[in-house]
Amino acid sequence: MPDIAKKIQFSQILEYLSDSLDISETSYEDAVKKYKAVGNWLGKADSLLAVFSPEVYPQGSFNLGTVVKPVSHEDTYDIDLVCQLEISQNGVIQQQLKKWVGDRLKANKVYDGMLDKEGRRCWTLNYADSTKFHMDILPAIPDDCDWLIQLGVPDVFARHAICITDKERWHLELEWPRSNPKGYAGWFRQQMITVFELQRKFLAEKLRANIEDVPDYKVKTPLQRAIQILKRHRDIMFEENSDGKPISIIITTLAALAYKNETNLYEALVSIVNGMPMHIENRNDILWVQNPVNPKENFADKWQEDPERMIKFRKWLVQVKKDIAAAFEFQGIHEIADALKPAFGEKSINESIMKYGEKIKQQRETGNLNMAMGSGLLGTTGEINVKDHTFYGQA
Repeated sequence: MPDIAKKIQFSQILEYLSDSLDISETSYEDAVKKYKAVGNWLGKADSLLAVFSPEVYPQGSFNLGTVVKPVSHEDTYDIDLVCQLEISQNGVIQQQLKKWVGDRLKANKVYDGMLDKEGRRCWTLNYADSTKFHMDILPAIPDDCDWLIQLGVPDVFARHAICITDKERWHLELEWPRSNPKGYAGWFRQQMITVFELQRKFLAEKLRANIEDVPDYKVKTPLQRAIQILKRHRDIMFEENSDGKPISIIITTLAALAYKNETNLYEALVSIVNGMPMHIENRNDILWVQNPVNPKENFADKWQEDPERMIKFRKWLVQVKKDIAAAFEFQGIHEIADALKPAFGEKSINESIMKYGEKIKQQRETGNLNMAMGSGLLGTTGEINVKDHTFYGQA
């Protein structure tokens, strides 16, 4: 098989793998419905919080489009949310803010019964239904973004900075912990904007729809898919010993920095894995993975106090490269599948290969195989229905 055709075939298999790892559309819509309901309750007219215009929005993988199903069916989806109140740092202290949000949740009998024990930063709601969600709600207020702008962070990202609650830092009343999930999401999207807009336009033309009618969450770029694949490889590799395994924010940040807007998923994955180490800085013998929207924050700060974390990250990266390269050497679909199963899980690979085979069969029957094999842009994933929906990054 010519090298180009082989890369396209392997890329399409990887696309189906990322599809099998992704949260289903039904579960996604259910999660959106649930967190909107939480927001409505917190901001209801009779709520003491209403005067502060609470806004609940997603952060983390749910916001970035990089959610990965739990390896075990017994595990739950972790949906990270921010509950932001419009109040100044001088108008409240961390303990008050945390208590206000918790008290309002407890005032709802349903949420009171779902509340887990109070976390270090968040309140956690456990949904016992079939969706298997738990939602971590992080109380927050706006941060003064001038200091970020002075450090070189573009205003379009800096303006979304927030101050958050953290029980371990309550004694530092005037030094709020800081975060910026919206700014990070904006930066992440900027890293893939070329391919994102290209794919969105392609989908709009395919569906004979306006570009603005194609929701952001429907577009899945090679960067997002690559991160899902990398996170699943990590989860499988460290399933028996999860202590100190590579954390998602480091994987996501390094992958986004290494991504060069490749349209072929296989090429993107190889480029990302090879490029990730180049974006780990050494600052006076301290390894840094800088938060792109907060230059003062080192995502790899725990590597200094626990070098075993860094060693595990290096070993994992070597293993990812080895596993992808080994699978690519095989020609037959079943041989490729057998090579991928140990690294990504038998069920996910079987599902991917089955869907890939069904699509190829369908394309042969309709005479569209050559056209499909010639496209490195969209791959072979299923049809997309365009309708009103919550976009990633919006609440």
